[in-house]
Amino acid sequence: MDAPLHLEPSRAFFRQLLAVVEKELRSEFRQRVGIAVTVLSVTTVGLILSFALQGITLSEELFAALLWLLFFFSLSPAMGRSFLTEEERGTRLLLYTLTLPAAVYWGKLSANILLGGATSGIGYALVSLILSPPPIRNPLGLTIVVGAIAIGFAAALTLLSALIATARHRNLLLPILGLPLLIPLLLSGIAATLSALRHPTWNELLPPLKLMLAYSGATSIVGSWLFEWVWRE
Repeated sequence: MDAPLHLEPSRAFFRQLLAVVEKELRSEFRQRVGIAVTVLSVTTVGLILSFALQGITLSEELFAALLWLLFFFSLSPAMGRSFLTEEERGTRLLLYTLTLPAAVYWGKLSANILLGGATSGIGYALVSLILSPPPIRNPLGLTIVVGAIAIGFAAALTLLSALIATARHRNLLLPILGLPLLIPLLLSGIAATLSALRHPTWNELLPPLKLMLAYSGATSIVGSWLFEWVWRE
């Protein structure tokens, strides 16, 4: 028996969304830009600090600042280029013709979350191995914060990449506009990181973590509303 007609649009949407995710993951694993940037950034900064500190255990504030610097400089280039690469390769028109705008946006956002989670995990693991981190009072909480970092960066930078993809100086606009857009995430994320380092309970961690997730959700929803208009222009 044929499926009801009202189910067909949703099936087409999910098929196209999965196709976009697969395309993004295949492209990343073929080029390995995000992973290479993460490993290079973390290794370089980690070795310089290890030479300077000579095995001294990092303070909580310095460790949190280092983590967020690494996350910003490793996640921003890879995630921020998700739509810029379509313009550079000349594949935007093909994607525009064959795929629903919502499927393109949510597919790229989903791929960025997956890649960002892997990149953040690699960065955190390398920093912990190279340097002497302070005692972590809430390891599970810090792991969740690292995952929330990937979601927040993906939400903000996917939207920004879509907005500036057709601009003339898009490569310059990405770092210029990226930092102001990410300031709410940075402030709440640093507070959440320090709470996970300092406190074994969840009372201090939950407020900044909720702010991170609220920022990510609001940015994703606003991005989905704006994207179809931007994509059609």
